[in-house]
Amino acid sequence: MHFTGSRPIFWFYASLWLMLVGLTLGTTTGCTNLLRTLVVLLHDPRVKPEYELNKKKVALITTIDGQATGDASALVMSNNFKGFIKHELKGKKVVFVDQEDVDRAFADQPLDQKNYAQIGSQTQADCVVVVNVKDLKLKQNKTLYQGSCECSVSVYEPDEGKSSVFHEEIHQLVHPSGGKPVTECTEAAFRGHYLSLLARRASRLFYKYDPSEDHAIDAAAASL
Repeated sequence: MHFTGSRPIFWFYASLWLMLVGLTLGTTTGCTNLLRTLVVLLHDPRVKPEYELNKKKVALITTIDGQATGDASALVMSNNFKGFIKHELKGKKVVFVDQEDVDRAFADQPLDQKNYAQIGSQTQADCVVVVNVKDLKLKQNKTLYQGSCECSVSVYEPDEGKSSVFHEEIHQLVHPSGGKPVTECTEAAFRGHYLSLLARRASRLFYKYDPSEDHAIDAAAASL
């Protein structure tokens, strides 16, 4: 039995019902929260994840211009990425492989030809998430901070060979759009801020997020 033709009628009555609930019960905090929950159930504005990490053991590799181990920016990116995943996918049984084991497996690979699926097998991971950052810049000029880079996120699975099963490019994340005077914070503080923002952008490929959060990005730099 098909109900395609009745969908507009269903949504009309569903919306009407929500309005009545809101008018009748919306004056109390508990009922307001209930109303919000019902709205989300009927229309979730969040973007769905591009790749599911639920119940997976993940090996994370973050490189800055090809360097992973010993690079401070790569370490900051990795820690922020893991933090966002653990927070947003809390209870989803996502486990990260010990970073020392991942770094050791990465170092065992040839410099010019990394086999990430093999790294997954070596670390007994279900998948390998690789975040590559290139051309990282933190200044627009001598007086203004402005972060920019080229970033890609790839996922490899041990049983799928050398080719990635997922790949996404994050082009020219320029932040803040108008720059930030260097007199307002230290370079270390701005570096941490920009890399956290980049880690958020990369990690949200793996969980639901509200796209409207991008509207407040520049305002976040003002708080440094």
